[in-house]
Amino acid sequence: MLQTNLLAPGHADLITHVTYDFYGERLATCSADQKIKIFRKTLEGTWDQETEWKAHDAPILHLSFAHPVHGSLLASSSHDRSVRIWEEPTGRERDGRWIERAVLTGSKGSVKQVEFGTADSGSEPRVATISTDSYLRIYSSADPSLSDWSLLQPIYIPTLPLPGTSDETPVDSSSANITNGSTSSNINTNELAIGGWGLSWCKERWWGSILCCFSGISPIIKILSIPLDTSSSSTSLLFLNPPNNSSNSPLTSISWAPSCGRAYHLIATGSRDGTVRIWRIEPPNEKLRLDYNDDGDDANSGSSSWKGECVADFGKGGARIGMVDWNATGTTLTTTDDEGIVRIYKPTYARSWKLLGQMTAEEPPHEDGNGQ
Repeated sequence: MLQTNLLAPGHADLITHVTYDFYGERLATCSADQKIKIFRKTLEGTWDQETEWKAHDAPILHLSFAHPVHGSLLASSSHDRSVRIWEEPTGRERDGRWIERAVLTGSKGSVKQVEFGTADSGSEPRVATISTDSYLRIYSSADPSLSDWSLLQPIYIPTLPLPGTSDETPVDSSSANITNGSTSSNINTNELAIGGWGLSWCKERWWGSILCCFSGISPIIKILSIPLDTSSSSTSLLFLNPPNNSSNSPLTSISWAPSCGRAYHLIATGSRDGTVRIWRIEPPNEKLRLDYNDDGDDANSGSSSWKGECVADFGKGGARIGMVDWNATGTTLTTTDDEGIVRIYKPTYARSWKLLGQMTAEEPPHEDGNGQ
């Protein structure tokens, strides 16, 4: 694959995340130098820096653009335990730097990932965060000025009950020290060194507000249904465990694919040992859920719950996966790793995943006047 462009190295430290806006016309980068930079695509296909500003008081870890129905918004998370909501200036406010609209606090650890939820016209903007204290926090704002954000009940990921049960006993205590169902304020040092925290929203709103997440050193993916108001609690829909005789390495990244009309969903995960997995998720069959037998019992109870299976497992033994992400139609998967290699995978007609191409993130060597 050919390199088409090279962004000028403007950050003074390690770049920690890069993300596009909804239309792919702008690119945001963040860094350990505590700055955010915004680039805009030109008519010639190059990228020009539009603005930059110091956004946090510690290294920035993750960025997320909001759906354009909510305006031009950007969320950032950091080691300073905060999430900040930024809005692009307009009119007289346009001086380059984006305007800070809100600072979301409450985390007891570094906020590893932040992601805006999908949006319907007229709905409130929602943003989900996950931090090293293993809490999933979801905020929403009904304030037109975006200065007031409400926190839904924080969800402690390791102690989520199994789907279909009301038992609050922890089912996965590997992500924290747990005593009598309560979490310790001290985060395990080994977990901080090799653990991972991530989340991804379901892109299709007609199934409700649903996301998948993982925390700490556990390889288990948890899929949750998030309520639209603070009076209801979240519901565990499905837990995905690694296949038998497969790697149990901690997860490092996760991405929910756009379904684009498919009757099922795809979720991709990356692991510390280089393993990439593709999960096929089947939602409940709404038609069958209304089919009852003469006793009033659901005759197709197996079709009324979410199901999932691992349909691909590859890459074990490679470098740690840094990112997995889908294209706009959920038909191509891109991965990056600690060796700076970007790989692109696509399914074949036999439903196996084939390496379509790869490229390195290193700058190509310059040629001199003699073509050397």
